[in-house]
Amino acid sequence: MDVQTTNIFTRQMSRLRRVTLQQHELADGILTQTIGGFIDPRMQYRYIRQITEIRSLCSTLEEKERNKKKIAQIKLSLPAGIVSAVVVGGIGKDSVKEKNGVICIDIDAKDNPAITDWQAFKHEIAKSRFIAYAGLSVSGLGVFAMIPIADPERHEEHYEAIVQDFKKATFTFTQEGESEPITLDGVNLDQSCKDISRKRFVSYDPQPYINTAAQVYCKTYVPPILQPRFMRTYSGPQTWSLRGWLDVHGITYNMRERHGGIQYVVTCPWHELHSSRSRGESVIFEHPNGAVGYKCMHSHCAEKRWIDYREFYEPRRERVQTVGTSRELPPGQIADFRALVAQSSQRCKVSLHSTAEVIAPVQANNPAVGELVEALDLEVLWSPEEVRKWQQKVELEGCPF
Repeated sequence: MDVQTTNIFTRQMSRLRRVTLQQHELADGILTQTIGGFIDPRMQYRYIRQITEIRSLCSTLEEKERNKKKIAQIKLSLPAGIVSAVVVGGIGKDSVKEKNGVICIDIDAKDNPAITDWQAFKHEIAKSRFIAYAGLSVSGLGVFAMIPIADPERHEEHYEAIVQDFKKATFTFTQEGESEPITLDGVNLDQSCKDISRKRFVSYDPQPYINTAAQVYCKTYVPPILQPRFMRTYSGPQTWSLRGWLDVHGITYNMRERHGGIQYVVTCPWHELHSSRSRGESVIFEHPNGAVGYKCMHSHCAEKRWIDYREFYEPRRERVQTVGTSRELPPGQIADFRALVAQSSQRCKVSLHSTAEVIAPVQANNPAVGELVEALDLEVLWSPEEVRKWQQKVELEGCPF
C-alpha cells in the first residue's frame, strides 16, 4: 500500500486574538492563519512572560490545582487557536466552516503520573512516523502533538483510533535524574481533544519536534463486536405455535377470527386478585404477521402483557436450555421486542429469517440491546460459524449501526 505523507503547516486554522474561558464566548475577533504560524517559536516568544509565570505556578500537579484560578486569569492574556478547523462567528461545532484534517492530542501529567520528564517523553513519541509536531503544553506538565488524518469528516473516529493506539503502544525513555530507562505500556490521551472545535492556548517550546513529511493516519475506530450473550433455543417444538403452546399448558380457550387474525379468549390467570373476584375473560390475540399480544380488561391487570402471561405458566428458570439449529422465536416475543425497541433511543440490528428474528451482535457501547434480550427472554442462537461470518462482514463493510 502506498504511504501518503503531508506537510500540515501550510493548512489553515483559526486563531482567536483574545478569548474568555467560556467555550462559546469571544471577547475579540477571529483570524485565519496557517498552523505553521501558530506554532512559530518567534510568535510564541512574545508571550514568554505569561507562559513562564504559568509554569512557575504549576511545577507539580498539586501546585497547579492550588493555583488554577490564577493560572486561568493569566491565560486570558494569551491568544488561542482552533487547530483542527476554521471557524466563523464563534467557537463550537456549529461554527466550523472548514475541517483541515489535523488532530491535536494532549498527553498530560494528570492522566499519566508516571511521566515526570516531558522533554524526554516528547522525543520518545516523536519517533512515530505520524507525528507532525510535538511540543510542551502551556503548563509544562504535558505534551501536545499534531497528527494528519486521512478523512477530516471522520475526525472523531480517527481520534478514537489514535487513543487506542497510544493505549497499546510501549514507550521507553530515560527521565531526568534517573539512571535507568522507564518503560510505559500505553499512555492516556485527553478525551476533550476529540472536539474538533476545541481551543488551545499558545504555548512555548524552544525545541519543538517538527516533521514536514509526516505520514497520514488512516485508521478509524470500529467499536468491538459483542459475542452473543444468549445461546438458547425454545424448549418446546422447533416450530413454535401459539395454539400448540396453549394445549401443552392445558389452557382452555374459545377461538374467534378478528381483523384477519385469531383471538383466544382465556381465563385470566390473576382472576383471584380481581377486586370483583370474577373469572373475567382475557384475550390472547395472534396477528396475521404472527405477533402475539395479551390483554385483560380488569384494572388490576392493565399492565400485564404477553410476556407476563407466558411467565405465569412457563417461568424462564424452568425452561430447558438447549442448543440446536433453529432460529425460530415465539411470535409474541418478537412483538414485545419490536415494541420495546420502538420505545428505546438505542439502535440495534434485527434480521428477519422466515418467521424468525435474530438479534445480531451489537456494538459494545450499546448494552441496552442485551438488556432487552434478557428482559424479554428472547431465544437467540448463534453458532461459532455465524459469529465468524458476522465479524468478517463488519470488517469488510463497517459496523451497520
